[in-house]
Amino acid sequence: MKILKNWRIILLIVSLLIAIFSILTMGLPLGLDFGGGTYFEIELQEVVSQEEISRIANIISLRIDPSGLKDFTILPVGGQFIIIQMSETDPSELEKIETRIKQQGKFEANLDGKIIFTGDEIRKVLRGDNSFGVYKIGTNSFEWSLPFILNETATQRFTQETFHKCSATGLDPSGKQEYDCEKTIFFLDKPDALIIISEDYYENDSQQFFAGNKILNIPAQTEIDEVIEDSILDFIIYDGNLNIALLEKYFEKTKKAIISDDIGNEVVVELEKIGFEVIVEEADSPWTWNVLNAKQIIGLTPSITNEAVVDISQAKQFSTLRISGQRASAEEAFDDLDELAILLESGSLPTPVKSISKEIISPSLGEAFLSNILIMAIIAFLMVGLVIIIRYKIIALAVPIFIIGLIEIILLLGFIAWVQRPLDLAAFVGIIAAIGTGVDSEVVITDEILGRGKGVKESLIKRVKSALFIIMTSAFTMIGVMGPIILFRSSLLGLDKLYGFAMVAIVGGLIGVFITRPAFTKIIETIVERLEK
Repeated sequence: MKILKNWRIILLIVSLLIAIFSILTMGLPLGLDFGGGTYFEIELQEVVSQEEISRIANIISLRIDPSGLKDFTILPVGGQFIIIQMSETDPSELEKIETRIKQQGKFEANLDGKIIFTGDEIRKVLRGDNSFGVYKIGTNSFEWSLPFILNETATQRFTQETFHKCSATGLDPSGKQEYDCEKTIFFLDKPDALIIISEDYYENDSQQFFAGNKILNIPAQTEIDEVIEDSILDFIIYDGNLNIALLEKYFEKTKKAIISDDIGNEVVVELEKIGFEVIVEEADSPWTWNVLNAKQIIGLTPSITNEAVVDISQAKQFSTLRISGQRASAEEAFDDLDELAILLESGSLPTPVKSISKEIISPSLGEAFLSNILIMAIIAFLMVGLVIIIRYKIIALAVPIFIIGLIEIILLLGFIAWVQRPLDLAAFVGIIAAIGTGVDSEVVITDEILGRGKGVKESLIKRVKSALFIIMTSAFTMIGVMGPIILFRSSLLGLDKLYGFAMVAIVGGLIGVFITRPAFTKIIETIVERLEK
């Protein structure tokens, strides 16, 4: 048939085959309403204002779904609890999500016992940069790299605090100046506590720091006292004696104490008498590194510290910096990169999470509801077809509208399968809205093309233009109305409930404008031409 060679029909067929292939190979993920999911109850350490808890809920929302494709709802309750319902049931993915929620996400880079910038001062993570990613650097050694941009305040502070932090040590064989530069240390969720370490642990950690550890991102010849200084925490190296007056002084700063697990219970008793909340930590070696949640040590370079400049007013400012680390496998490196990027992009929680409880929930609507919706959809299509037949009194004009409607459903389901966005009730309503808009547009197209039978060829051009204007205006009006829901979903609490509807409605409009409406127009033209003959 000649019509099958038309580019509009070819585009429709190819799109349909791709959609069917996506559904069959990737599967159609069911959302919370149809497939069940998981229920989280988050308790914060303290009661906060409504404005603050809404901000915390937005941060958690970004951590749960940085891609914007998951099916979940998040609801603050009072000033201390946050309820989350999501369609996710995979244990490994739930564990990742729970870990992200638990982390306060307080990232800081320290030098000489001062904070030179924090995670909240990172303006943007450069995911699109060439240096973002994981690279193999040797046998069983992979480096991850995360470039980012600091805000103006942090850039100025970084320039001031790193200025001339290298010391000239001599010349290399080529006559070039060599330097010994100071190191910055990155911490993630550093504890707010008094740290008490035994002499044995201190000596062991000291040796390990000096030897270095590539996997932990500790360079060789690192001094443990530098790490302690940069933590900006109170440290006690326990030698068997406690200075009660000193402990009481530290208690004025923090109410929590973390001690190494080889220190006797008598120390715990003394600390609790003062009022400390005592945590006996059994962290892996090096104990200091793990207890402090230190992530990386990076040496400065002469270019960064502006060694070639005499006056700080002439110093070059660096706003784009990079964090990197090493892992033994590419998978571990990707996990580290992804987790840190998500935490930096979402920001730190103003108040830590006290506890998280979760339970699996069964589908609220289930497969029976899906079957009922399918039956209702078929009845609706039959009714539409009947109305079209009554309107035009020609069954050949009703069949294409019915078929194109089915194709649009398949294309939308194919898109949902391809992006793996769970099909929830909101998305289902979006499909119905998109199909309703499609049928309306097809009726307009059919009416205008039937104008040929009246022999008014001059007015046909105007009618077609009018029809196209109405169709395009309808589609792009929907996109304009639904667009803000997509754009502000993460910043305005509650819009996530409409996200599925908005996304499907927009995609349905685009599919109609660029794929199904052009093909439908050609089909109706062909039918009308044959009827006229």
